[in-house]
Amino acid sequence: MKKRIVALLLCVTMAAAVTGCSKKEEKAPGTTEAVLDTETGSGISDSEISSASIEYDAKDYVKLGEYNGIDVTIDQDYTVDDDTVRDYVNNSVIANNPFLKEADKDTVESGDFANIDYEGTRDGEAFTGGTAEGFDLEIGSDSFIPGFEDGIIGMKVGEEKDLNLTFPEDYKNSDLAGAEVVFHVKVNKIQEKVDVTYDTFSDEYTAYYAQNNNMTYTSAEVLLADIRSYLEGTAMNQRMNAIATKVLPELLEICSVDSYPDGMLDAVIREAKDTYLTGYGATYGTLESIAENVFNLSLEEFESKVAEEAEQNLKIEMILEAIADEEKLEIDEESFGNYVQNLMTNNSFESEDALYLNYAGTAEEGKAALEKEYLRLQALTHVVNEADVSVEADTETESGTESVAGTETE
Repeated sequence: MKKRIVALLLCVTMAAAVTGCSKKEEKAPGTTEAVLDTETGSGISDSEISSASIEYDAKDYVKLGEYNGIDVTIDQDYTVDDDTVRDYVNNSVIANNPFLKEADKDTVESGDFANIDYEGTRDGEAFTGGTAEGFDLEIGSDSFIPGFEDGIIGMKVGEEKDLNLTFPEDYKNSDLAGAEVVFHVKVNKIQEKVDVTYDTFSDEYTAYYAQNNNMTYTSAEVLLADIRSYLEGTAMNQRMNAIATKVLPELLEICSVDSYPDGMLDAVIREAKDTYLTGYGATYGTLESIAENVFNLSLEEFESKVAEEAEQNLKIEMILEAIADEEKLEIDEESFGNYVQNLMTNNSFESEDALYLNYAGTAEEGKAALEKEYLRLQALTHVVNEADVSVEADTETESGTESVAGTETE
């Protein structure tokens, strides 16, 4: 079965996708990994016709209405001010990267940050997730299983020790729940936390943060500016997503799809069902079992719901393709290349062909399908940018009851 990445209606991060992201994986200051909101699903078997292989001109099937200037109301303006930056620095950057300095002591006590190496074994065999080197553990944080942190109290720098422990019966990893294990632990050094806040954010802390996160920052000023830029970019994407969720239903009212290319509707419905089988099939097996156990629906009700959603998604895709044609939107090779690289990086594809094969039966068809998706994203971005957006939020009176706030029109 071929997979197909669905990134248009399930996630509308248009700004990053359409204007072109960095060719290397980006991560937010103060976080440890990058996240791209995509969902993967099964496509078609090799013997069936895929939706990606059906050629058509959307304008032959779509009647466009006045899609420019759609009235949209959102509940916040997604601005980034000094308080936003302050909260993020305190609650994300510093909280996730405490400033630790080596302590002038040689015995671990509760409250210390012990830098340790450890290896967990079960019946003499190391188990997944049970080994680390140079790990900073706050003793008394209860972040490890019972007995682990208590067993380190009293150890000296350089000392090694075996901890015979038992995982809790309700441990989230069922393979280890209730298991008896041995952790071999070595204390490398003892550290103490230095209090840092946004107001005391220093070049010294910046250097420490950069080293621990494999980044390069020359000063606190540069890091704080980068954090603000990240927050502004995130806010812009959130704002565009908020507008897009309001715009998409309006497009279905303003524009109409009179018919579909031969075989297209059947293909997208089949592929939608395959997506559910890919996501839940390993656990529940059949569509009937998925319908009953995951969605509490009969098979007939579930298939009807899937078909309805698949047809609505198809209408949106065709409308956006018609808009792209009407606006004469074209693919910018550099921007499209960045888009492809981001999908490859965040979904662990080793080559472009491997990515394209997740869209269709051949790499050529897959690339064409991805180019269509890219143009649909451009069209959606155009409609979002042209929307007449108002911001209207509820406020609370002093007595705690809600009142209608003023409306700000952009």
